[in-house]
Amino acid sequence: MRFVLTAVSAAVFSLFAATGAQAAPQTLLLVAQGDDLHFTCAGEHCSAEGTSLCLQYERASPTRGTPYELVNEARYATGRPTGLTLIGQTASGTEKTLPLESLNIASERDHMAVRFRIDKALLAAHGVQSAKLRVTHNVVLAPVWGPGDANPQLESDLELSMGPMRTVAEGTLKRLKPEVRVAHMVRDTLNALPRGRVATNDERKTAFDKALTLHVQKDGGVLQRDVDEARKNVASCDFINDGEMWYRGYYEKVSRYRGCLGQRHDNLIKGVNQTYWKSMQGAGS
Repeated sequence: MRFVLTAVSAAVFSLFAATGAQAAPQTLLLVAQGDDLHFTCAGEHCSAEGTSLCLQYERASPTRGTPYELVNEARYATGRPTGLTLIGQTASGTEKTLPLESLNIASERDHMAVRFRIDKALLAAHGVQSAKLRVTHNVVLAPVWGPGDANPQLESDLELSMGPMRTVAEGTLKRLKPEVRVAHMVRDTLNALPRGRVATNDERKTAFDKALTLHVQKDGGVLQRDVDEARKNVASCDFINDGEMWYRGYYEKVSRYRGCLGQRHDNLIKGVNQTYWKSMQGAGS
């Protein structure tokens, strides 16, 4: 079967390489650490960022906006539940489960971050005012297949991602838990910022306070040294004085401060990812 799949992959590559078709990018691991990702809204959409790792070193990183989808745990008999739950919250604090199919997933910054987006109308339709994504364990995300993939993700590729690759990555995450926690606190600070406009200085401080509260409430709390490291990373962006939003690409405006926090998060998680890659090489991959 492996030979057949490899032969099919080679045939597909031969068919599309001449046309300049791009190979499918790498599978990603959405990194969980007992946390919820909280959405903030601007315009017609609400978004949240998640931390991710590249599982397949040999494949290219996704370009920003590449669509991804959750790989089905049951299909690969992992024995794990789905791993993601989309939750809406009413003004009184009552929680409602929202359809996971409403979630749009795309790469945000290479392989270090993914963006989750829902339509704001979904909240109104379900009578809720806010939303969060509960991530109960590390889940595998695969690029959505598109016609013309020169080297698509095959069943054998996904089996490896769901099995040995995720296992090795989870070992790395366990060993480097403090580094991951710091990256998550920076990410949660970013998620707490307003979208679609520049944050005030008070909103910047409040965003970090909200992120810290989320982590203090987790089982086991958070070590002071991790808080200090996260605060240092966030404070390194204080020099940015956002006067207005600036264009990223042609149509989207973003905050320089938000961009700085994203870079700090990515630098932290990049080291974790490199340790995983070395572990995979040591395992004979």
